[in-house]
Amino acid sequence: MRLCWTLPLTVALCITPTLGQSVPSTSTQYFPKSSLDSRGDSLKSNWYSSQLRALEEPSLFDLAKTPSAESYRFLWLRSFNHPIAIRLDPRPDGTSVLTTKVASGEGGFHPGVVDENSSRVLTKNETQTFLSKVDKLGFWQAPNPVNDQGGTDGSQWIIEGVKGGRYHVIDRWTPEKGVARELGMMLAFDLAKMSIPKREIY
Repeated sequence: MRLCWTLPLTVALCITPTLGQSVPSTSTQYFPKSSLDSRGDSLKSNWYSSQLRALEEPSLFDLAKTPSAESYRFLWLRSFNHPIAIRLDPRPDGTSVLTTKVASGEGGFHPGVVDENSSRVLTKNETQTFLSKVDKLGFWQAPNPVNDQGGTDGSQWIIEGVKGGRYHVIDRWTPEKGVARELGMMLAFDLAKMSIPKREIY
């Protein structure tokens, strides 16, 4: 990611609130302290949070206060491409709602405004396949924060999850493999069926 971290701007393309959330206020807390930086630095937290607010996204961290809630979100912030956010919200009947948003700005700069917003119901099989992969890949045990920044440009792959009153987030820079890469690719392409040129997948 271009170190526009000096500008808490980026885009978090996320999913439409399916639980009736209102537009988040500027005081909404999206991430636990030190969950994105072991030193407690708030640059990333402010950056990602500003994108979520711009997209009128709810806080999954707050959602964890409801023990029965379960939700997963992928924020894909590419330096020079539109921000993308995809959320999967499981439902009691075993299906889930998948919501995809794309903003008009760039992931490494100003988020812009929501340009695309769509949602669809996933089948029980599609939902269970994703949830099984979450467990198989060890998402809940994956370490965070990690210091993997290897350049100034690139992308941030941020996966959040809420289940049984627990919140977890992993944040990886331009991953070529691993938990964030596999879950992000599954949400964006296998489930959301996004059409993105290969050169823009980074």
